[in-house]
Amino acid sequence: MKEWFKGVELIDVEGMPSTRQGVNTNANRNNWLKRKAMGRGSAVEYHISNFHEDVQNRLIAKYGTEQEKRNPKELIEELRESGLEHIRNQPEPSNVSKIVPIGEYEEWAKLPVYDVHAAAGAGTLVQSEFQIGVFSIPVSLLHEYGLKESYCSVVFVDGNSMDPTVSDKDRVLVDIRERPHPVKDGVYVIRIDDAVYIKRLNWNIAKGVYNVISDNPKHESFEINHNNGRNFKIIGKVVTTVMKAVI
Repeated sequence: MKEWFKGVELIDVEGMPSTRQGVNTNANRNNWLKRKAMGRGSAVEYHISNFHEDVQNRLIAKYGTEQEKRNPKELIEELRESGLEHIRNQPEPSNVSKIVPIGEYEEWAKLPVYDVHAAAGAGTLVQSEFQIGVFSIPVSLLHEYGLKESYCSVVFVDGNSMDPTVSDKDRVLVDIRERPHPVKDGVYVIRIDDAVYIKRLNWNIAKGVYNVISDNPKHESFEINHNNGRNFKIIGKVVTTVMKAVI
């Protein structure tokens, strides 16, 4: 199964932009893993691990062998690991001013921390979204989740509507890459009008809407149509908590 795709090969795939410029814009915005294409010219290829799982499945259906088509989940995991291995093998950019202290063996990523009060409760106005600091985390830990420093952030949780999944004052690691609708079921940081929330999203195929779920049964869940003009936006996917308090 091929792992690298040119923009021209992606524009006909459902769930991808319909123009090469659109593909390149998404790639630059989300810092896709890429390499120079073989042959002359300036064309680049993008690794399959960059894409939404639905797009990966469509590429497997088009380019995979019969055996691979029968086991798409296993193949997707193998391709994800292949992409991570490619990232690990990339040479570190030259930095002649960098001094590495003796004994510094772990590479650390410095992620922006946002006090959005994202709440897992009532949410707050977008004016409260500002960076309040930097959180250092081992790059190896990001790689375990298939992530890169360039598209990760840390967000403080405010509220208890998502207990016990995430709790008030927790810090969560968020993958802020742009995703096509509908997103895979999971916990996300979302915006509705002028409020920001952390909620579980479940795509209702029959109705064509998202079920917006509070894991805490004491809090209300509801439905939202992402096309109804309410300024609905998926800011990022919550991957894990970081340094969660044990009570």
